Amino acid sequence: MAEDGKCRKSGLELLRIIAVILIVAHHEVAHSDINVFDQTFCVKRLFFQLLYLAPGKIGIALFLLISVWFLADKPATIKGAFRKIWLLWRELLFWNLAALVARLVLDPNGETSYAMGHAWLDLFFPLTRNEWWYVTSYAIFLLLLPFVLLNLKNMGKALHGECCLIMLFMWAVLGLVPGAGNDIGLNVVGFIYIFVLISYYRWYLPRISKRAAWIILAVGMSVIVVANVFLSLIIHDATLLIEYVSPWEKEWSIPILLISFGLFELFRSIKWQSRVVNYLATSALGIYLFTEQPFFREQLWTKCVVLSDFYDAKYAIFYALISIMLICVIAGALDLLRSFLFRLTLDRHRGAWFNALWNMLLSKFSFLTHF
Repeated sequence: MAEDGKCRKSGLELLRIIAVILIVAHHEVAHSDINVFDQTFCVKRLFFQLLYLAPGKIGIALFLLISVWFLADKPATIKGAFRKIWLLWRELLFWNLAALVARLVLDPNGETSYAMGHAWLDLFFPLTRNEWWYVTSYAIFLLLLPFVLLNLKNMGKALHGECCLIMLFMWAVLGLVPGAGNDIGLNVVGFIYIFVLISYYRWYLPRISKRAAWIILAVGMSVIVVANVFLSLIIHDATLLIEYVSPWEKEWSIPILLISFGLFELFRSIKWQSRVVNYLATSALGIYLFTEQPFFREQLWTKCVVLSDFYDAKYAIFYALISIMLICVIAGALDLLRSFLFRLTLDRHRGAWFNALWNMLLSKFSFLTHF
């Protein structure tokens, strides 16, 4: 979900790459076959424990911050939202079809038919089936954005600020209570929450300095590390420990937002341009889509990279870091190949099919001209 425009900011494109690496690092532990919280507490366990939640949540927030920063100052229309969703859907369909082919090759005698059960719905309607929760939430957010944007602008600075404070109290402050029932979770509410906060900052507040960004980043990281160390020393039950650690590291928590916002401001201030970085960053979303496609995800974390196979090894941390980078490189290369195939076929007239369909609908339903 890169920002539109001819000039891509290489600082933010680099941050996009870092974000997806963090997400893959989180998945390596979150989707693993062992519970790291059950292992003997030491530096190694602390490393994998820190990967369990925080990196993925930071990566999610970074992806979203980069997108909404540019959306806050652009006109939003229903047509524009549907066009972006159309372009996203093509990528989701591609990866689902790729997974189907891979499944047929790897397990030709297995139950691979998408005509069986509801699997065909996953293939053609991935957004409604929530196969990739982030993309589903982003698509809903795009459809709601014209109305959210209009109302936020009409609120004015004072009311918009009060809305930010209420949201921060409900989800940032009260959300730190272990087991709190007001958790946002993985859905579009979190996207609107971040948009309300970042739009207020962009529209009404002065930009923070690099020094302030470093301080914000350091505070957020320190809180998460200290919380993990302290709670691990006093709580020895894995289930209880996860319950008390999670509020500090879940989606949209204060420490996660501090780290993400600090990184965002630091990388946004980078002035240099790099065609290589900009090109590689185009595969960031594809890396996420590939590694989180249900079939590929299962193959990755149960057959290719199995944490229990090397957790007890002397260089487990090194193996983990190498495997994370290798997965990102391979998945990125595959998405660049997909992009090349799209340029040869579907993207020769990018969006032409959507425009034809939209114009046909306009001729049938005149009320759509308002969108």
